[in-house]
Amino acid sequence: MKRPLAAALILLGSLLVPLAASADTIRAYIADFTVSPADSGDLKTTLKRLFASRLSGEGVSTVDSAADADVIVTGSYTMLGKMFSLDAFAKSASGRQLAAAYEQGESLDALIPAVGKLSARLKGDIARQYQQAPAAASTPAPAPVPAASAIAPAADVVRSEPASGWTSQRIPGAKNTLATWGTREMLIADEDALQLYRQGAKLTLLTEAKLPERQRVLGIDAIGPDSEGKVLVFVTTLDKEAPASRIYSVQNDTLKLVAQDLPYMFRTMAPFGEAKKLYAQQMGRSEDYYGDVFEASYQNGAVKLDNPIKMPRFGNIFNFNMFRDQSGKAYLTVFSDSGYLLVYTDEGEELWRSSEKFGGTETYFQRRDSENERVSGTPFRTRFIDQRITVTEKGEILVPQNAGFFVLGNQRAYSRYSIVSFAWNGSSLEELWRTKASQNYLPDYAYHPGNRELVLLEVTQKKGLAGKGGSLIRITKP
Repeated sequence: MKRPLAAALILLGSLLVPLAASADTIRAYIADFTVSPADSGDLKTTLKRLFASRLSGEGVSTVDSAADADVIVTGSYTMLGKMFSLDAFAKSASGRQLAAAYEQGESLDALIPAVGKLSARLKGDIARQYQQAPAAASTPAPAPVPAASAIAPAADVVRSEPASGWTSQRIPGAKNTLATWGTREMLIADEDALQLYRQGAKLTLLTEAKLPERQRVLGIDAIGPDSEGKVLVFVTTLDKEAPASRIYSVQNDTLKLVAQDLPYMFRTMAPFGEAKKLYAQQMGRSEDYYGDVFEASYQNGAVKLDNPIKMPRFGNIFNFNMFRDQSGKAYLTVFSDSGYLLVYTDEGEELWRSSEKFGGTETYFQRRDSENERVSGTPFRTRFIDQRITVTEKGEILVPQNAGFFVLGNQRAYSRYSIVSFAWNGSSLEELWRTKASQNYLPDYAYHPGNRELVLLEVTQKKGLAGKGGSLIRITKP
């Protein structure tokens, strides 16, 4: 009797080992993918099978029912011409977003490698976010310190709810840029008009300035208010294929034009998380961004340029900022043309590149490019205006991350976003936190260091056959 009993115990123990080992396994359900165009054969079933096989293993197993899952993975496949975009998202059973990623390719031959890359990224994010979230919830975040390299991540979790916030009413029109200056007033613009609003219980329109028909707004930035309460607004506009920018004075709820037809593109930022400064760059006949970026000021009716900054590869007036490590060494961070976040030394040596894409914008300008017409099939080239990179007073690097149902070359339609915070650890940027994903497109945003507020311009409805679209302003403290 003892021998059969011992054998039974050994057998029972061997059965319990895999059960115990699987206690920490994350169960993932792969939902049917959305496929466009809808007549893409059995691609919906094929994608589900491919993702299921590649997600399994290393702490993740797939299940056949969403009711049995810890994580639910959804995705979409969009084909446009010969290009495709493959998007995938992972949420916990409670609905908290854990991961989002996408890959692109130029033919069906690239589909399987894209699935492999996407699955690997999702698996890593799922394991990190899902397993560490319970521990993070019971552990208070360490207090940040001014040096970027000394900032420790609060937790490897998605921050699901802002501490506080304010949301405006719907604003008519799909707006593309905004400017703020730390008061309750703000400027919002679409392609051909500026609108000055004041924040109260709702946004109140104070005044509006129309631009000439031939001009198109690419961005608006503001400096001030000065000791007299005056704010200068620098409006980067394009007249056909050349900058013809304008400067307005905001005072007593009015917009007064003080300069026009300026051959510069403007941007304000707070380098190293210090005081906000104005920068300018020119456009060449053949180069979209010509020469150095300069610190700029408007004095005695003229734009004055000082202190040139040599841009690293991919750097331009719209997509760079500067930060320091704990020792005081300076670095530049920019977006690449493909949307990857890069860190350079101040001598222009690339030190780090993100593994996923950030930024993302639908605002662009076009310039004649006859030399490449035979290759591109069009006499124009399209250049998208990059998103702002913000360096806070605590050394954090804030960047938006837009994503959408298709992003293929010059065809872009973003439909969701988050704001992501990073800190430099001496060799790479580490993610500190990110805001809850919003189901809207973010064309522009601003950060106020005094109260650590984010002012977010969201497009809630794209313009099209149904009308001119709609927007809103959201203010939150992350």
